[in-house]
Amino acid sequence: MASATSAPSLDQLFDDLGHPNPYVQTEAFLSMVRHHAQAALPRLLLLLDHEDVVRRRAAVRALGVFSERAMQPLALKFQASSDGTVRASCVKAYAQIASNAPGIVFPPESMAVLEAALDDVSPVVGLAAVMALGQVGEQALPLLLRVCRGDNEAQAVAAVNAMATIDHPDVAPCLAELAGAPGTDTYVRETVVSALVRVEDLRARQPSSPSS
Repeated sequence: MASATSAPSLDQLFDDLGHPNPYVQTEAFLSMVRHHAQAALPRLLLLLDHEDVVRRRAAVRALGVFSERAMQPLALKFQASSDGTVRASCVKAYAQIASNAPGIVFPPESMAVLEAALDDVSPVVGLAAVMALGQVGEQALPLLLRVCRGDNEAQAVAAVNAMATIDHPDVAPCLAELAGAPGTDTYVRETVVSALVRVEDLRARQPSSPSS
């Protein structure tokens, strides 16, 4: 019997990753990071191909806590896969990384993956990319603005809503410009107007900085 202080085996942790209870899954992948990070990462990437949706989604959440260590492996996995579900999972893992570590800087190869994902043949991958860029935040603003001005209405709406959650002074002017542009789709423009209200409301509720 293992002592209370000994690390659980990696095989046991991967068994727990398939548990239907999200708390058990979370404890498993946090323990992977603490005790088996180097060995666990490649096995988690393999689970992105798994037919069991519970394990696949758990692997996405798990990769999110590996932070910088998972960035390049996810890029390689995305580029090598012909499966849209796997590519979407890679993108969702990037979203998890950004969500777990706000402000983390994504390396060029990871940003290139997210940019490529916007034009993926699978619409699921494209929308997942917009959501991930929203989590990335300020670094992703140029790409999100490009999507807002694009021809894909579903992506444009998602990008507008993503931009509205980013606390940066460039967001409101960019959205205002988009609202006034003659080529902006009607539905996208309505979303922009609504987003501008949310941005202004967010700024109004923020505490003012003390005077110097």
